[in-house]
Amino acid sequence: MKVLLTTPPQPMSAILPNRYQAFSGMLKALGGQKPILGLQPPYGLMYLASYLQQAGHQAWIVDGLRASQPEILDRIAREAVDIVGISSVTWNWGEAMHLARLIRQQFPHIRLAVGGAHVNAVRAKALQEGLDFDYAFYGDAEESFCRLVSALAAGEPPPAMDGFAWRSATGILASDQDAILRDIDKMLLPDREQLGFDAYRPSPQSYRRLPFAAVFGSRGCPGKCTFCHTDNRTRIRSPANIVAEIEQLQRNYGIREVLFYDDNFTLSRKRVLALCNLISERRIDLSWAASARVDTIDEEMLRAMKKAGCWRLLLGIETGSQRILDRIKKGITLEQVRKAVTMIRAAGIQTYGMFIFGFPTETYAEGLETIAFMKSLPLDFVNVCALTPFPGTEIHQEVVWEPGFLGSDKMNMYDISYLPASLRAEELEDLLRRSMREFYLRAPYILGQCRNIKSVSDLARYVRGSAVIALR
Repeated sequence: MKVLLTTPPQPMSAILPNRYQAFSGMLKALGGQKPILGLQPPYGLMYLASYLQQAGHQAWIVDGLRASQPEILDRIAREAVDIVGISSVTWNWGEAMHLARLIRQQFPHIRLAVGGAHVNAVRAKALQEGLDFDYAFYGDAEESFCRLVSALAAGEPPPAMDGFAWRSATGILASDQDAILRDIDKMLLPDREQLGFDAYRPSPQSYRRLPFAAVFGSRGCPGKCTFCHTDNRTRIRSPANIVAEIEQLQRNYGIREVLFYDDNFTLSRKRVLALCNLISERRIDLSWAASARVDTIDEEMLRAMKKAGCWRLLLGIETGSQRILDRIKKGITLEQVRKAVTMIRAAGIQTYGMFIFGFPTETYAEGLETIAFMKSLPLDFVNVCALTPFPGTEIHQEVVWEPGFLGSDKMNMYDISYLPASLRAEELEDLLRRSMREFYLRAPYILGQCRNIKSVSDLARYVRGSAVIALR
């Protein structure tokens, strides 16, 4: 069968705050031909494409962040597509349903499937809301979506599968279990050929060298954070399997840097040490970054990571209030945060702290505590955002009926989608702006970061990053 995989058409300019759009010309000049704020390809669709192609189907990927509705519809007509798969997150769910309606009107014979983070949260409800969709997939959809396409190609009815709901003649039939791939060492690698690398680049503070690629070394996280919708069923790829992908990326595309998209790269100490030793033993010239929990690292691990090319670790610190940390079930202490950041810095690895403002019951005074804590740590970079209570999370169930819940269409990285009763809107906005400016616009910090500028490309990254910070 012929399958088109896409995300809803949504140019970045449509979700950027007005202050970014007002300076779009300057940002474009600083960013060259690539997006200054960073843009990554739709990796979930790239995995699906590989499975479909292996099964003998034709599969095309269209990135909705780079294509318009007319372009997607034209591609469907040009390729004589049989089935369209749309991947949606919560903030573009409305656009996903709108695209499905346009496709249904223009191509009534085409079957429509939907998946992605939003469907993972709402499951079969996606078919109740999106009346033009025939099928919904939740969980790991690589094998289940391919099974559906193969069944349709053979003229067979949809098979009963985990993580699958479909609109039958008698109503919606749905599994109550997510699909899961247990041995992810056996997974096919994503199809990186179709979209290539030229139109994509990570955000300015997220890389050192180009070309760049993301690698998924695991799926899931055992954490119980109330604001996170990551699957708790953790599956980890073996070091040999990961290195084989890295070597293929270098051989085929000349990749010099990798970002590991694991929710917690340091979850398995044994795997981290084995992977780092393998990279070092094979003398792979690679710089890389990853995410880590502050309670899963130690000095030996950090030394091995540094030797293997790790230059930055992203830490989900979230808040400077121990009360809030306990309330969101983060499972860490402020002292563990301080110790971890100090250890990482001593190992010669940069740190990137992630913070969230606007948790339920959080006060303005506690927000100021977070800013003070942030500034007291020897962090190299920080990023801040307002809490987004995504569907499928414990915190969503807690706040969805509160007056401060402002709707799913605001659930992107720039808008405020939830305002706790303990904060006024102007207080939350002040915390978001003040935190970035007070952290980055300190003379000791600026002088310290100047020491990290060792090339023209380093300087260009810092200039782009500074432009973004100035507009916060």
